[in-house]
Amino acid sequence: MILKRIIFIAIALPLLLSGCGGGDGGKELPPPDPIGPVNPQPNPNPNPDPGSETVTPLGKNWEAKKIDEGIIYHSFSGSDEISGKMQQVFVVDVDLNNPNYKVQLVYTSPREVTSEAFRKNNAIAAMNANYEPGSIYIRVNGDVKSNLPNTTIGDTGVANWKSEAAFSSNRERGIGIHYIGSQKKGEKTVAEQRQWCSNASLTEMPDLITSAPMLIDNYNKLGENFCDYTMSSADVNSLNSEHPDRHQRVRHPRSAVALTESGHFLLFVVDGRSNVSVGMSARELTRFLVKWFNPQYALNMDGGGSSTLCVKGEGDPTTHVVNYPCDNLTDKNHPDHDGQRSRDVHFVILKK
Repeated sequence: MILKRIIFIAIALPLLLSGCGGGDGGKELPPPDPIGPVNPQPNPNPNPDPGSETVTPLGKNWEAKKIDEGIIYHSFSGSDEISGKMQQVFVVDVDLNNPNYKVQLVYTSPREVTSEAFRKNNAIAAMNANYEPGSIYIRVNGDVKSNLPNTTIGDTGVANWKSEAAFSSNRERGIGIHYIGSQKKGEKTVAEQRQWCSNASLTEMPDLITSAPMLIDNYNKLGENFCDYTMSSADVNSLNSEHPDRHQRVRHPRSAVALTESGHFLLFVVDGRSNVSVGMSARELTRFLVKWFNPQYALNMDGGGSSTLCVKGEGDPTTHVVNYPCDNLTDKNHPDHDGQRSRDVHFVILKK
């Protein structure tokens, strides 16, 4: 009998201990590979041909509302199976096959919050766009606002990694998301990225803005492996906050744009830094997009306190901000819509 009790305790004690202390202590940084195998959960609309159709998010925690003919507003709130955390996600889906809309960049100087760009342009939807101008290329309506001037990010000494891809628009429905080549991976220098942008057709791409990382390139999930996941959490925490292996591996609010093969353009925001939504890493964001929307292309834009999405008739009754920008959060359990950060460039969806 004593031997049986000893065996039982030896088996049960580790199991009991594993259920204790499960919190992450408020740290945003996940362990080197907290998610497990790629796509651990099946698509809600599984299809062996990744390019056949757009996946429409359905099921628990998702809501959808028609904003206008050809524009759907999706929202997700709850526990996300990919990150294993509470998340709030906001998405505008624009059917580019509908000729009634156009997608443009707007440049504001002095910089403004996204809700002002939304209001002044009488937009149906608007989202923040740019990283700091010194790290990227910006062209709006054919006018170059920043020519990717810096080889490092500000005065940090970190090599500039923020222009490996670009969003383009012909200011109508001609949208592109282009992989230029990664400075981080040694594929392109900043000078070569700058040259690519300068050579991009003014006629076809009067609107052009660079960003990083490229999350999905022709269904290739580049965002899954943008960061070095062989590094320990301690080593990652020791990096400068602008270092790409910290900047994109830590969970933050995120903004992204995506394009499906069937001609749907997505504005995508995930909230973060609160108890109701912790945010995502670039890897988690990539997997979330693949699972729920199956885009052919997707590009991460500036996130953190910049992440803001406005939708006509939704969210805050004055600003129409639907998410909870985190710059001015005072209550992490009940965030509000007032934490917007001013930016230079915004995406706007306009009705003709």
